[in-house]
Amino acid sequence: MADTVSEHFIDILKRCKQSSKEAVENLESFSTFKTYMHIQRPVELELENHINNAYTALNARLILVCGGVGDGKSHILSYLKNKYDFLNDPTVFYLHNDATESFSPHKTSIETLASVLSNFSDEGLQQNNTQNIILAINLGALNNFIDSEYGESFKRLRSYVEQKKILESVISNEASEDDHIFQYVNFSDYHMYQLTDQGPRSSYIKGILNKITQKTQDNPFYQAYLRDVAADNELAAKNPILQNYELLQQDIIQQRIIDLLIQAMVKEKLLISTRALLDFIYNILVPSSMENATHQQIQNMIHSQDFESYTKCLLPFQLFEKIDASAIHQAIDRINPTRIRSEVLDDHLIGFKSRKDGAYLFAQYIDINHLSYFARGLIPNSPWRNPEDKSQAFKRTLTKLFVYLYYLIPKASHTSFKDKVYEEFMRNLFYWNKKEISKLSKLYREDVRDAIYKWNGEGNSDLIYVQIGQPQTQYYALQKLEIEPHIIRTSSTTENELYKFLTMMTLQFKVRNVNYIDDNTIPSIDIDFSLYSLLLQIKNGYRPNKKDKFQFIKFVEFIDKLSNAGNQVEEIVFESKQFGKSTRYRLKYDATFDQYSFMET
Repeated sequence: MADTVSEHFIDILKRCKQSSKEAVENLESFSTFKTYMHIQRPVELELENHINNAYTALNARLILVCGGVGDGKSHILSYLKNKYDFLNDPTVFYLHNDATESFSPHKTSIETLASVLSNFSDEGLQQNNTQNIILAINLGALNNFIDSEYGESFKRLRSYVEQKKILESVISNEASEDDHIFQYVNFSDYHMYQLTDQGPRSSYIKGILNKITQKTQDNPFYQAYLRDVAADNELAAKNPILQNYELLQQDIIQQRIIDLLIQAMVKEKLLISTRALLDFIYNILVPSSMENATHQQIQNMIHSQDFESYTKCLLPFQLFEKIDASAIHQAIDRINPTRIRSEVLDDHLIGFKSRKDGAYLFAQYIDINHLSYFARGLIPNSPWRNPEDKSQAFKRTLTKLFVYLYYLIPKASHTSFKDKVYEEFMRNLFYWNKKEISKLSKLYREDVRDAIYKWNGEGNSDLIYVQIGQPQTQYYALQKLEIEPHIIRTSSTTENELYKFLTMMTLQFKVRNVNYIDDNTIPSIDIDFSLYSLLLQIKNGYRPNKKDKFQFIKFVEFIDKLSNAGNQVEEIVFESKQFGKSTRYRLKYDATFDQYSFMET
């Protein structure tokens, strides 16, 4: 590792910044710092296996390393190139990063790709070449290439991509006759977290946090921290950056942060790269006021800071209130614990107003020992003891801090911030990806089915509202519609921890007694967390508004497909709602006598 003896803690931390040279990836270099920070991922093992198989194979292989922007393709390829000497031998392997490399400024990216892959064109495959190619390519670029005019020369490659469903939201293990020529790993199939029946977890994020916080000789962060503490113990105790680092070392804090990040990825559909994750960690440790400062400038700031300024620099505020720092912070702001209300939490917040000194609540409900300097200074600096106008703002700051700390380090475990809908969705997502259909009965038969029938209004039994003409407030039309889940049964996986999975559940429903051409013509709907959350609200009585129907237009189309297969040609029920009273009339077609009957029901 590079000489870090003279570096202070803030200097080491700056390597995590998005703007740091350490954050820039290229296939030719892999620094000592990156080697230390490297965490092995399942997708890396899959890729490494393909590379080793290609190295020992008689014929050349093309390994597609697919995915999206910033998902770590370049980092892992750089790491493996540093690990295996044969990857640096151009006669054996050629590594091409489609996002960054081009032979000529006069060539388009597709022309460049056609030239690079010429040995794997339909004609080139007849030449028995021996040079393997590893191609790092985003899914969009791969799609553009095989659909281009050059794709006509790569029919076998296109067939392989289609058969493996690489460009679809499907995880396929189907064998291909060209598996001995083409191999692929799709980073989009892997995520920063894994699914279990006990909820999601992230060994990868946990690994990154451990690399930064572990108390070992080879950890440059921890060694720099120790040097700063030893240089001036008294000043270090007042240093919010060092205090934040000590907080981050706590396992419970790490777990809460991991939970927040997974929630942000699921609820806000946030894609987090390793680069963005490291930048986020830097931002929650270093307050904005000290962000671009040197070690000496930070020392000077600490000398002059008061207790209130110190408090605002603590990790909870950097985690929840530094909204403009990154896309991760913006997503976390939308799931901020201060947005959640519970009876227990409300009782505590009332205590801040009813007690003579709200500082007492910190000692009673927060594991305050994790904040030694704050704990010592809270009572003598309590704004409740100084009834001045300016102390009111500090009271609000401390009240907010209490909520954050009650989320991060409560003295006793509690369920005040529990999100049952989220937990249920993640459990369903696990069983759906695992193909354990028996565990999804409630999802199909209650959650989704009930929402289908209640989407346009409260029907009875198997009656569903249909849209006829302009929206009405007095008269409504309903039809009989008997729907049932359509399940394609496959054997479930034996894994209890899923690293490779889809983030949306695709559910199919069919109308009873309707014949469909094949499984692909049966109506289906992709359910992510936001739609799932809305469906549960509808099941419990909420009525979707215009905004909901516009946002979830695919669900509207899904219901329409089901409704169109109903029996509205044979029978329609009209409902009149006046003065709180509901009356229903039935219009029914009698095919025997070719006539309609209309009667009250």
